[in-house]
Amino acid sequence: MAQRRTPFGDRARYWFDSTLTRGASALVGWMALVCLAIVVPASAVLVWTDPEAPAPLTDRLAQVWRHTGETLRLGGATGTPLRVTMSVLLALVALLYVSTLVGLITTALTERLTDLRRGRSTVLEQGHAVVLGWSEQVFTVVSELVAAGANQRRTAVAVLADRDKTAMEEALSTKVGPVGRTRLICRSGPTTDPAVLTLTSPATAGVVLVLPHDEPDADAEVVKTLLALRAALAAETTRPPVVAAVRDDRYRLAASLAAGPGGVILESDTVTARLIVQAARRPGLSLVHQELLDFAGDEFYLVTEPTLTGRPFGDALLSYPTSSVVGIVRGDTSLLNPPPQTPIAPTTCSSSSPVTTTRPGRPTARSWSRSRRSRPALRRPRGRSGFSCWAGIAERRS
Repeated sequence: MAQRRTPFGDRARYWFDSTLTRGASALVGWMALVCLAIVVPASAVLVWTDPEAPAPLTDRLAQVWRHTGETLRLGGATGTPLRVTMSVLLALVALLYVSTLVGLITTALTERLTDLRRGRSTVLEQGHAVVLGWSEQVFTVVSELVAAGANQRRTAVAVLADRDKTAMEEALSTKVGPVGRTRLICRSGPTTDPAVLTLTSPATAGVVLVLPHDEPDADAEVVKTLLALRAALAAETTRPPVVAAVRDDRYRLAASLAAGPGGVILESDTVTARLIVQAARRPGLSLVHQELLDFAGDEFYLVTEPTLTGRPFGDALLSYPTSSVVGIVRGDTSLLNPPPQTPIAPTTCSSSSPVTTTRPGRPTARSWSRSRRSRPALRRPRGRSGFSCWAGIAERRS
C-alpha cells in the first residue's frame, strides 16, 4: 500500500494537538516553555544593555536568573528605550502566563467537581449496603436500611443506577427524609457493567440488593446485573450476601444461577400477592408481618454467648433481664422455642428478649434475639432496650 508523505508542519501540529489533549498539566507545561523562551532572552538583553552590570559572565548569568524571577515587577528597568521595552514585555508575558494559569486551574477544578457530581468516584466503605437498580421500591428499601442502622455509629448505603446522581439524591432526600448517621451515597452508571459495579465496592459490602426497575424487561436486567456482579467479584475469596428480586417466576431459575450458591432470589409480585391474600383472610395478620419484617420496634439478632456453652436452653431464657430468647441456630438450621433441656453447643446461637443498657449477661453461644429499637453492640446507650444476640465483637444479622 502506498504511503502518503505528510508535511512536517502538519505532523508537528498533530503532535502538539495530541499533547494538549492530555489535560491541564500539559497546558501548564507548554505555557511555562513559551514564557521561558521569551523571558530568558529578554532578561539577557536587559543585563547586557545595563552599563552597571558586572563584567564576569557568571555574575551576568546570575543577574539574568534574577531578572527572570522578578518578571512581574512592572517598570523596574529604566534607561534606553530597548531596556524599557524589554521590561514591559517581561511584565506582559508574566501577566499573560499568570492569568492563563489561573484559568487552567479553575477549569481543572470545575471538571473535577463535575466528575464528582456525575457519581464516578469509588466508594471506600466497609460493611455497607449496596443497592443496584432504581424503581419505586428503592425508597422503601433505603428507608428500612436507614432504620436498621439508626443506632450504629457509622453506616452507609450506596445506590447505583443508570440515572443522574443529583436527581437520585434529591429523590431520596425527598421521599426517605432524615437519615441520621447513615450516609446515602449515589453513583451513576449501568448496573450491567462490571467495571461500573466496582464503584460501589461490592467486595467490602455487607449485603448487595438487586432491584428490578419499572420497565418490561426488568427481570432480564436483574439477571444481567447478577452476572456482572459475579464478574466483578470473580477475583475475591469472600463474597457478600446477594439478594435479588424478580417479578416473573420464569426468570427465577436464571437469576438463581446468575447469583450463585450464596444468592437469594425473591419473586416480589408473587410474595406480595400471597401476603395480601393471607392478610385479607386473617384480619390483623398484616400487623404481625409488619412487626416481624420492618426494623421499627423489635428486631432479631445473632450473637455468641460463651458462658452458655454446654448449658440447657432453659438457662438462656433467664440470662437476659430485658431480652427474650426466642430460639437457637445450629449451622443453617433455626430452632424457634426448642425444649428447655436442649443443650447449647459452642457453635449454637441462643436468643434473648429486650436488653436494657449495657451487656445482657454473658451466656455462651450464638444467640438469636429480638431487640427493641437497638442492635447488639459491646456498649448499649442508656435507656434503650432490645432483643439482641452477642457474638463477641462481631455480629451477624438474621
